[in-house]
Amino acid sequence: MHEKLRKSVEELFENAPKTHRATELKEELLANLIDKYDDFVSSGKDEEEAFKIAISSIGDVDELLEGLKDKNMFDYDEEQKYRRKNALVLSVSVGLYIMSVVILMLLNQVFMVNDVVSVSIMLTIDAVATCLIVYNHASKPKYVKGDDTIVEEFKQWKSSNDSQMEIIKSVKSIAWLIIVALYFILSFVFHAWGYSWVIFIIGAAVEKIITLSFKLKE
Repeated sequence: MHEKLRKSVEELFENAPKTHRATELKEELLANLIDKYDDFVSSGKDEEEAFKIAISSIGDVDELLEGLKDKNMFDYDEEQKYRRKNALVLSVSVGLYIMSVVILMLLNQVFMVNDVVSVSIMLTIDAVATCLIVYNHASKPKYVKGDDTIVEEFKQWKSSNDSQMEIIKSVKSIAWLIIVALYFILSFVFHAWGYSWVIFIIGAAVEKIITLSFKLKE
């Protein structure tokens, strides 16, 4: 029956573009279909009945196939709007992080402002930048499946997976920006040039910890 399921999926993807993305989608759909079929058989249904129920649970793949041709699985206009907003927010946030370090050096070296005040101003600017990034990801439109078919489940998974990858990249970027800021603080404020470079070794370890933390959550 597994081979029969494979043939059914092959027929569904007969007109799909011959791309790596289409192949991945087909294999993912087949794997989910086989899992559902095995579950139905384990629950006491005969093979033919389990096959029919599994096939009927696929749903409409036409939208997915069109998405593969257009290189877009979801709402193109909405996705483009979010990308523009995302690029703007990230650009402003990165600019704030860089500006906070520059302001720290100006306050400390040029205007001779107290170290505590200088660092507090820098951290306040960094906090604003971080809040912008967090809000940006929290406000990203999420795909909500319309029914319980495999196609809808896959769309929801794909949307969540893409969102998680963007969050991981942003968290890593924030971590490195903070590390660079700490390097400048140690070097310019505390004049610890001799060992301030160690912060970059710590940064590499932090990046690995971030990646591992997200993988453990999966």
